[in-house]
Amino acid sequence: MLELLVIGATLTAAAWAAGAQAHRRSVASRALDRYAQSRGVVFVPPPSSPRGASPRVVGAKDDVPYVVELLRLGGEVRTRLTATPPRGRAPVLSVLQRGMFATARPPALRIDDEAFDRAYVVTAGAAHDAEGLCLAARALLFLGDRCRGVWLAADGAKIAVSWLGAETDPLVLDAARDAVVALAALHLPAAPYR
Repeated sequence: MLELLVIGATLTAAAWAAGAQAHRRSVASRALDRYAQSRGVVFVPPPSSPRGASPRVVGAKDDVPYVVELLRLGGEVRTRLTATPPRGRAPVLSVLQRGMFATARPPALRIDDEAFDRAYVVTAGAAHDAEGLCLAARALLFLGDRCRGVWLAADGAKIAVSWLGAETDPLVLDAARDAVVALAALHLPAAPYR
């Protein structure tokens, strides 16, 4: 009899957890759909396969295409915006929100913006990429004030900014979009001047 109670309790807990996860996914999907409609861009519902695939928002600003999506990294849901430069190359940067990531690296770059340098540490980057980071600083500060675990990574071909949680605030999504678009629109030459 006790075994049946344990099995019943386990199945009930599993069903409740699955239902809660489906509800969170549904809320996030509706939020991205509303964001896309309010900004005049395209909402792409999650495909039925693979299971757990994210809904996406696909748009463009200042001729720079961008994508908003959700991802799971290390068991945590993150919101991510990516942009690809329409021409030239993107900066090569890694920017971490201070206090959210364990890193022993000294800052690779400072942009002489006291608020930004207090909020973020640039762990990879060169002086010629600092201009783009200066253009994105205000948007990243807005994002850092409202989100945890902000991480910007740019590899020369694509810029991505992500943070913890499934975002529902359109102003936060706008700030993230503005940050990646500012970096992608910089039109850096394929090789820096020497």
